[in-house]
Amino acid sequence: MSGPTLQDRLAHITQGLAEAERRYAAGEPYPDPEGSWPHKISQLKQHLADVREMIANE
Repeated sequence: MSGPTLQDRLAHITQGLAEAERRYAAGEPYPDPEGSWPHKISQLKQHLADVREMIANE
């Protein structure tokens, strides 16, 4: 049994990024006191770039 495809991962990360940006813009507090929305958004953008690069190199 294989895991999610790169396209599936791309869609999942894109959805997570949109949700994080929405919650940050709405002023919702970040659920983890050790983290922040800007840090999470930055991580998701980097992960998105990594997956896009993997797709481009297929």
